[in-house]
Amino acid sequence: MALSDRIEAMPVIADGAAAVARAGALLPAIAMRAARTEAERRVPDETIAELREAGLFNLVTPRLFGGSELGFADLVRVTAELAGACGSTGWVYGVLAGHSWLLNLFPIAAAREVFGDPHALTATVFRLGGEVVETDGGYRLTGGEGRFCSGIDHASWVIVGNAVKRADGGMEPRFFLVPRTDIEVVDDWFTIGMRGTGSRSIRIADAFIPAHRSCSLKDMLQGTAPGAEAHARAIYRMSFADIAPFSIIGAPLGVARAAVANFAASLARSLDGKEDLAIAEQSASLARLAEAAADVDAALALVLADAAMIDAAGEALSPVERARIPRDWAYAAQKSRYAVTRLFEASGGSGIYDGSAIQRLWRDVNGAAQHFAFTWDSAMPSYGRAAAGLKPATFALKGRG
Repeated sequence: MALSDRIEAMPVIADGAAAVARAGALLPAIAMRAARTEAERRVPDETIAELREAGLFNLVTPRLFGGSELGFADLVRVTAELAGACGSTGWVYGVLAGHSWLLNLFPIAAAREVFGDPHALTATVFRLGGEVVETDGGYRLTGGEGRFCSGIDHASWVIVGNAVKRADGGMEPRFFLVPRTDIEVVDDWFTIGMRGTGSRSIRIADAFIPAHRSCSLKDMLQGTAPGAEAHARAIYRMSFADIAPFSIIGAPLGVARAAVANFAASLARSLDGKEDLAIAEQSASLARLAEAAADVDAALALVLADAAMIDAAGEALSPVERARIPRDWAYAAQKSRYAVTRLFEASGGSGIYDGSAIQRLWRDVNGAAQHFAFTWDSAMPSYGRAAAGLKPATFALKGRG
């Protein structure tokens, strides 16, 4: 299919409200498949097809390639909506829709290759092992192994991060676009939560990567990547470090909102028809519900404010603004984790059964909050340094996942 035909075939969504409405229409079917998604350890093909047909995967795809070219605040809202019905589905959607933003930083020829296929989706592995050397016309990757490739079951391409080994011994960090046909999937995704994401490990034994399928991390961080100037919106010229986790932070927030709703409904059932005294005896549980709801609402508001700042930004962010974004990612994920945990604690013995919704929500939010981008112990000191006018630390905690 020619790119022009692909563009005509892609549904364009007018605005964020329309995007959330389209996601909302899919929620009953996604919720119905939630148990199956977890049991099969992958998002069902029909769910992926429904998201594609609704145009939701193209939310932040540039108009140049037929996308809706909406913002990251809209992406967070849609991801949270989907995650409220199924945490794994929300996570995979966020990765496959949001990380496509990375693709638009590559040379235009690479983006045209991917968007030329009407069904193509792109997954990511930010840290891939192995060795990369420069060769005629591109790069040679050998012995590559990496974990946490969310959405690999549905991806035609994977963006991987590695470093090119130069002749002088120096290393240049870059990202590479690799076709699924060059990748072996390792079925090792057996986890406590987010089981349906199918975030399996991958191996790339030996692959030639043409030069146009690579992009320098330095350019991505500085907003000077090859594809940046081809698109109208400033979000395609923002630093990679300020953007990527907006793709997934909606998932723990959506799961937490679902837990609040689940606990509220459970309380309502248990108190239905009760006398005032019996209701008053549950005041601690009612207060626990209120606190959890406030924490999740506050966390979502912070993230949406940051995303709106990114969407509107036309110039570089200040050091404090840049440090605030990862602070709020970590804050939101961890507040979501603790809010759901407090509700799970009050759910009683029935909450530990596999058939209980609250236990799956608790497992999923804990799984999501383990992502390295949500690490409290690095995000908080970094913000404190920026707020105090200190230089950034010269070291960083290594990601756990």
